[in-house]
Amino acid sequence: MTSRQQLVLEFIQTYIKMKGFAPSMQDIATGLGLKSRSNIHRVIHDLRRKGHLRLNPNKVRTVKIVDKSVKEVSAL
Repeated sequence: MTSRQQLVLEFIQTYIKMKGFAPSMQDIATGLGLKSRSNIHRVIHDLRRKGHLRLNPNKVRTVKIVDKSVKEVSAL
């Protein structure tokens, strides 16, 4: 995972804990001080492909963190 991906993932986790719902692409860009939502979009989809996030592309604020610790524990 790149440092940018880790930063975005941590931002999403913190945002959900603080607000109770997922951030929009604009919220992430603003929160991280970035001007381009397209970069955030790319990082979000990279994290989805790697299995760290789930998305519903037809809705806004549907980013969900995938808890990989459950998979690791069940594999023991």
